[in-house]
Amino acid sequence: YEIFQAMAASANPDILYFHEAMKAPDKEKFVKAMEEEVRTHSEGKHWKVVPRSSVPKDKRVLPSVWAMRRKRRLDTQEVYKWKARLNVHGGKQKYGVDYWETYSPVVQWTTTRLFLILSVLRGWNCRQLDFVAAYPQAPSDVETYMEFPKGISSLGNPKTHVLLLLKNILRHPTP
Repeated sequence: YEIFQAMAASANPDILYFHEAMKAPDKEKFVKAMEEEVRTHSEGKHWKVVPRSSVPKDKRVLPSVWAMRRKRRLDTQEVYKWKARLNVHGGKQKYGVDYWETYSPVVQWTTTRLFLILSVLRGWNCRQLDFVAAYPQAPSDVETYMEFPKGISSLGNPKTHVLLLLKNILRHPTP
């Protein structure tokens, strides 16, 4: 997964790593998106700030990673949205310790294309939806601790506290 992510990030200049976004001319837009992402998780009670000393000895504190992206209008290529999605670093998870399943029910692109073609042929109306914070709706089935996200100081002291995830945060474990 990490190799694929590196290739995807280098092929699209609108997909950035955290350190790249923080050096970009539109850095402030990404900072605002990061703050909104953290606010959404905090208000949704997707995590709880806990003392680092309360983490059980057999549990690891996994790193957090940011997925940054600029969204552009198709017709003008104008940037209209800056996204910052917070994830648990899936490459650091261990099967049987931090996760047991990797199944995620998503639609395949071939199915999406088929329905778009049918909608054009049959004159059906289409609408695009963007589900903000779609993944954190399900409770976490594994006790997962995560480091504070880089660039955010509003949660507390990262040396003394960590996040206990109460809901799933999008993650991509390596099977």
